[in-house]
Amino acid sequence: MEYQRTIAQPVSLEGEGIFTSKKIKIEFHPLPENEGIIFERADLPRSPQIPLHIDYVVGSEGSTLLSDGKITINLVEHLLSALHGLGIDNLLIRVYGEEIPLFDGSALYFVRKIREAGFRILPALRRKYRLLKPFTMENGQGRITFFPSRTLIIKAKIEFSHPLIGLQECIYRHHPFEYLREISFARTFGFKNLLEERKRKGILKGGSLSNAIVLDEERVLNPEGLRSKDEFVRHKVLDLMGDLYTLGLSLMAEVHAEFSGHRLHIEALKSLYHAGLLEEVEERALTFLWIPKKRKLFF
Repeated sequence: MEYQRTIAQPVSLEGEGIFTSKKIKIEFHPLPENEGIIFERADLPRSPQIPLHIDYVVGSEGSTLLSDGKITINLVEHLLSALHGLGIDNLLIRVYGEEIPLFDGSALYFVRKIREAGFRILPALRRKYRLLKPFTMENGQGRITFFPSRTLIIKAKIEFSHPLIGLQECIYRHHPFEYLREISFARTFGFKNLLEERKRKGILKGGSLSNAIVLDEERVLNPEGLRSKDEFVRHKVLDLMGDLYTLGLSLMAEVHAEFSGHRLHIEALKSLYHAGLLEEVEERALTFLWIPKKRKLFF
């Protein structure tokens, strides 16, 4: 049987917000079974909460945010990716600010903190969504397609006219060890001229080479270089893992994402949910010991 999980003890972290440039503190607190993921704006009077549910999610051009119409928490996708990847079903996330810090642009910092807190197995079977029939949504060049499956499989494709990116593809079969080994380290990326323009317009007030892969017309500007040659498409999988978890439960489906972004991901998931194409089921599959092949890890 596969049982629900939370963390074993509270843990906190701090970082700078790239939209506000403010220091933001976050606390993770364990929750009992069937509570789900709950975000709390601890910096506001009465500490209002937003449960993780697709109806409270907005996909923008460059990030995913939660909003109930009154309060907002931006840039939740990397944190949700880490929770999804590690199999955390129940957690209270107290945020002392209006965004989640970007840290190094990957999910590694969240992964480290969750592993530092440890895991607690809860006395309830894990719940998931099962896809009932295929579904496709397009948005300009982007396309995302869902096929029924007994597990979560992601096939991602990106293409950029840059000598270090070009056309990249990645196939990911979800398992916590596989997430740690193949996906969690992949950083977000941006182009120097676009980032400078957004800073001039005041869209970004923080951010540096420590928060993302930054490229000029020919090369990576970060002194340490890339963590893998296809780090760019691996980050697309990382983002999609986070966006998929905005359903509140893990999804059993084969997902093909071609040139897609947060807005398309969230619009497609809302359509799936409200069209009744998802069925909630209890996870009763046996969990076998799986030993990964050797690979350098970044934590």
